[in-house]
Amino acid sequence: MIKSISIDEWIGTTFNEEIVVNPTWADTLSFFKKLDGDKFTLVFFEVSDTDSALVGGGPEYFIVSITIEGNIYTLMNDKQGNGEIHLVAGGQLGNYCDNICIELIPMLEVIKYFYETGKLLETHKWKRE
Repeated sequence: MIKSISIDEWIGTTFNEEIVVNPTWADTLSFFKKLDGDKFTLVFFEVSDTDSALVGGGPEYFIVSITIEGNIYTLMNDKQGNGEIHLVAGGQLGNYCDNICIELIPMLEVIKYFYETGKLLETHKWKRE
């Protein structure tokens, strides 16, 4: 189902990318373990021309965005969105609303479900962009 996954690697301002074609779930987990919000900041899943997923940040909080049939969905948590969390995603430091900064376990739950089914895990809250 997943064509490929990639992870960015930043050495100063130099960008490198590691790609795995037809990844296993173990490949995916190994990329997530690398997300440190410094050297490794973004994992990209390619499914098709219209379906993909991005997980950025780390190591404590993550931003999760899934695109299905051209529609973009952002994973939300139960916070009210009154605070900000500083995360590096795609090599860029940003201030993210705390209601989209997701902890490790919920991030893994939704990505594993997407990895297996290509769908959103409906037991979690999503915002369509």
